[in-house]
Amino acid sequence: MSNIEITLPDGSKKPVEPGTRPIDIAKSISPRLADAAIVAKVDGELYDLTRPLEKDASLQILTAKDPESLDVYRHSSAHLLAAAVLELYPETKLGIGPPIDNGFYYDFDRAAPFTPEDLDKIEKKMWELQSRDLPYERIYTRKDEGLKKYSDAWMKCQLIDERAGEIFSEYTLGPHFIDFCRGPHVPSTSRIKAFKLLSIAGAYWKGDEHNKQLQRIYGTAFFTQKDLDAYLKQVEEAKKRDHRKLGRELDLFSIQELAGPGLIFFHPKGGIIRKQTA
Repeated sequence: MSNIEITLPDGSKKPVEPGTRPIDIAKSISPRLADAAIVAKVDGELYDLTRPLEKDASLQILTAKDPESLDVYRHSSAHLLAAAVLELYPETKLGIGPPIDNGFYYDFDRAAPFTPEDLDKIEKKMWELQSRDLPYERIYTRKDEGLKKYSDAWMKCQLIDERAGEIFSEYTLGPHFIDFCRGPHVPSTSRIKAFKLLSIAGAYWKGDEHNKQLQRIYGTAFFTQKDLDAYLKQVEEAKKRDHRKLGRELDLFSIQELAGPGLIFFHPKGGIIRKQTA
């Protein structure tokens, strides 16, 4: 079979065999680039570093310096969270787990509520899985087979029905975890160096109050512990300046939920400040 031609960012052409992976090309360019690689961009589309290339294409290897890499990194962190939850609480049903502006979340359907103590256990399990260097492996499944596979996972069946074509992609993480997902992901769990679980909240399935309420676990992840520590410090400083906290501590105002969510009742001190700044 004849070679395919890969165009690199500098315009140079690299002939390779069909099935060559972006990570292989990165290694041929520089071992340092391969070590720093997070994800590939092939003809403008984000690709796993281990996804085979089958035709002529432009290729860019993205590292932590590229903003798009952080979303992929955080999406992979969400899968790591879900895998940890299933190892600890195998009866849990999975919803979705996207990256968001400041981190990631995953929605779970579980009868028992998660507790702060559970978060500590889950985060510890995440680090255990991270240390195993488990690969994120992309596989393909026919839609009819997938619906059978996920027959006891009601949210996944809905998503497959709504979003999947005749063949869809899934990602495995170790021998026990598999999830309907478009990807891409980092090559393995060892690439995830700094993360922290932050909080638990309720969330309706698909954001619709008429649907079942799920449990959402929020977390964040950064490429370095230094960046994570800086973010967590910023969050703590913001909490100190929260107007609801300051208003209560300084006896400026209070919020009476029975009267109305978010409705402010000014105290005498708060009334004085309001008049002076009006």
